[in-house]
Amino acid sequence: MIWRKDEEGAAELRPGRFGTIMLGENVSVVRWEFPPGTPKGKFHSHADHEQWTYIISGRFEVQIGDQVTVLEPGDVSYAPKGVLHGNTLVVGDEPVVVLDIFSPPREEYVNAAAGGPPVEVGGDDAGGGNGAG
Repeated sequence: MIWRKDEEGAAELRPGRFGTIMLGENVSVVRWEFPPGTPKGKFHSHADHEQWTYIISGRFEVQIGDQVTVLEPGDVSYAPKGVLHGNTLVVGDEPVVVLDIFSPPREEYVNAAAGGPPVEVGGDDAGGGNGAG
């Protein structure tokens, strides 16, 4: 399968946050775009999912456990199952574009992209959702 940025419409996967989901057998990938001024993401964990975040463009502050860092294009972060992460923030005046990779797939994002309700985030969201961080 091929996903082309200009052909795929973003869906409201989280309240007020729009992303494009790509689903595989063992992973799901969400492409997010965050303009400057986007509210800070929530600090949370996933009991059932590990998450990789790849920065395509822009600068993105993220917290994983006690570590806070600014990621730049080409950088990757990893949040294992059960580890608190998030508090994401766009740094500077450039929009941030990221790919979040989840294993196993985030079925609740698939449901939201198909017209279901956006997924709330906070605390342990094993049945909830996430987005960039």
